[in-house]
Amino acid sequence: MFFFVCLAMLVTSCQWSPASWRPKGDDGVKLKIHRYDRVVDEFVSLNSFSSLQRMNVEYPMATRLLIEDVLAIGSVEEPRIEQRLRRFYMDSTMQVLLEDVHNKYADLDAEEEELSKVFGQIKQSDPKFKIPQVYTQISGLNQSMVVGDSILGISLDKYLGHDYSLYRKYYHDYQRRMMDRCRLVPDALFYYLTHEYPLFPKQIYTLLDYVIDYGKIHWVIARCRNISLPEEAGFDEERVKRFRKNEGKVWQWLEEHHALESSDTLLIQDLMEPHESLSCGVVDAPSQIGLWIGLQIVDHYMKKHPEVTVGQLLQAEDYKTLFRESGYHPTTK
Repeated sequence: MFFFVCLAMLVTSCQWSPASWRPKGDDGVKLKIHRYDRVVDEFVSLNSFSSLQRMNVEYPMATRLLIEDVLAIGSVEEPRIEQRLRRFYMDSTMQVLLEDVHNKYADLDAEEEELSKVFGQIKQSDPKFKIPQVYTQISGLNQSMVVGDSILGISLDKYLGHDYSLYRKYYHDYQRRMMDRCRLVPDALFYYLTHEYPLFPKQIYTLLDYVIDYGKIHWVIARCRNISLPEEAGFDEERVKRFRKNEGKVWQWLEEHHALESSDTLLIQDLMEPHESLSCGVVDAPSQIGLWIGLQIVDHYMKKHPEVTVGQLLQAEDYKTLFRESGYHPTTK
């Protein structure tokens, strides 16, 4: 019962707080990525009582999220739940993941620098923006990111490389290409920013809402990282060629079928998320063409409105006006 008793006493008083550290440096923050994955690894490999204490005292929220939401092995209130957690990680496949993460991620200095850079710029542009406490975990190939109020958990076992042997057993090619280390930072930024700047509340969300919402988040990340839009979105040169070749035809189809006003979930997923093949009937639509179009709309808008800040763009809610003022309208070739 120690695991639960300790957590119950500390969960309200020792959760991570943004006030426990202060921003440093000219860019606004010096962010630290907490290696929670190593604490769990020490508990598993050594059955370490001190590591279990650290999980309870230093990382109560991360521990609760890991057990109840990520791994879904029970409740932190259950007796001897810590031993169930240990048995989960003692599985042979999990042991391979733990070792490979340990070898690949000896440090996260580059990632800390990138996250600090982007969060710092957003904080300067929007003082109300909450910079998260960031930690790492091993999710058992479950969620890549865990996002909550001022908290961001990164599953390192989801970023071991597109050619990682274990991935070939469980993932398609289009999924594996986004599981490289170079995707860790953009994914972390995207999921946290979509949490902090959610779609404005209304009853029905349309394809246009998602196209522009995804587009503006990725556009901001690319601008803050000073990289191209295709690089930030994970689009290689061949995919960009396909987008440009088919963009006009797809746009024509969307207009003819009034698809931008559609709230059809299948249509939205087909156009926004990675897929091997589309099922919505859009002619010549490459995977994630909706995201590409969103990036173009936002880029057109920002070029016409250079006075708009990163913070103002993130807080923008009138997507119909943004689209209209962008002047975006590709033609068929």
